Amino acid sequence: MKLLRKGILLLAALAMGLAFAAKPDFTLFHSNDVYEIQPVKRGKLGGAARVATLIKQLDDGSLIVTFGGDAFSPSIMSSLLKGKQMVDVFNKLGFDFAVYGNHEFDFGPAVAEQRVKESNFPWLSSNLLDKRTGEPLAGGVRFAITEVNGVKVGFIGLIDDWLELTSPGDNAQYLDFVTVGRDLARKLKAEGADVVVALTHMDMVHDEELAAKVPEIDLILGGHDHGGMFKVVNGTLIFKAKSDWRDVGYLKVYNIPGLKPVVFLEVIPVTNKIPEDPAMAKVVDGYVKILDEKLNVTIGETKVPLDARRKTVRTMESNIGNLIADAMRDFAQADVAIANGGGIRTDSIYGPGPLTRKDILAILPFGNVVISVKVSGADLKAALENGVSQVERVKGRFPQVSGITFTYDPAAEPGQRVKEVYVNGQPLDPNKTYVVAINDYMGRGGDGYSMFKDAPRVIDERSGLLLANVVMNYIEAHSPVAPKVEGRIKTVK
Repeated sequence: MKLLRKGILLLAALAMGLAFAAKPDFTLFHSNDVYEIQPVKRGKLGGAARVATLIKQLDDGSLIVTFGGDAFSPSIMSSLLKGKQMVDVFNKLGFDFAVYGNHEFDFGPAVAEQRVKESNFPWLSSNLLDKRTGEPLAGGVRFAITEVNGVKVGFIGLIDDWLELTSPGDNAQYLDFVTVGRDLARKLKAEGADVVVALTHMDMVHDEELAAKVPEIDLILGGHDHGGMFKVVNGTLIFKAKSDWRDVGYLKVYNIPGLKPVVFLEVIPVTNKIPEDPAMAKVVDGYVKILDEKLNVTIGETKVPLDARRKTVRTMESNIGNLIADAMRDFAQADVAIANGGGIRTDSIYGPGPLTRKDILAILPFGNVVISVKVSGADLKAALENGVSQVERVKGRFPQVSGITFTYDPAAEPGQRVKEVYVNGQPLDPNKTYVVAINDYMGRGGDGYSMFKDAPRVIDERSGLLLANVVMNYIEAHSPVAPKVEGRIKTVK
């Protein structure tokens, strides 16, 4: 026991000494799950121009810039440019290594491969292969080794099995991340790597499993979880940044032959206090201008006036609410869909006539993502009860629905207003499980929809598409549209 304590004290003293050492062997700058090149949260956080400033400030010649996946989608800009702007920005930022995320394949394997070809850095794909060739999918690489200050650093890229959440094509082959991670980490060490870093795009629980089962991996830099987190498992640090460059990780790495490297992590918030790099700001502004031009493009036509007035969408069935809910249900292939009326904005009437992308973004401005959940019939009825519980106060929770018809009594007590519900023509079964398309705000329990918060996901928040994009795609596919009020929501007379 005394020897163990002495060993711990020795390592602690060593770590403290390294903390004040003049220079680490190498440094890492890590981010993940970036969908917007402009600042987010009303300009307060993120933005490629601020990140460019940080990288320039931190690069002492030993900096390796890594990315944990998810960039090509979803965003309004990517829906138009298919992620091309992301690769251009990453190239100009000087990215060194990236791993695929599920959204890299939202536009199919051919687009992903084109984006990879445009990249000035390798995309690591250690356990996602093309089963025709046995090689990494879409032009990726299985592993890489770089040398900094005499230290050889090996990189691998691992995912968990999210293939059904995106569109990697019929030839995509997934291999177990633990088995592949162990084999490649040992291979890299045998080939002289002093430090092995796994870039991952998977749930934190799987990152923890990887660290526990593959001690040969020295550091895990991940993605897929958007909230930002770090943890040490089996002596291995796992780090994930917040999405959209709301923060980034700066890691100082000290190589200790025969031992795990000592790693010091600094999480840096990317706020509006960081000045924008002028050259990168110009690049971003150029893409914003392209976006503005493309938003004025007509996507379809409506044969009838679309009523997006506030009082309409928050108190009664509306034709635009039906259109939006139908688009959600069609995208998610769900039994039913519910859209909260408060998510429909502008307080205006559109058409008859052409509809532009700009129109749809004005109507659906919040950047919500379409997800789907499994709930019981009883919970589905509870959701409708919540939706009509404050109708007299014109609250945003009022439900616009698809696949459902229901009758309610606005004079009854809240929670006891819904009188009868039919799902696709059949009476609601309180014991049956239904798949419900909703938006991610409702999925977090927003507008009182608490029954959805912990419901099992079919399409989760990381795999859904922007609601505005879903509606645009639906209109393009069905134009001209002529939605009508058809008795989906009735009140007791």
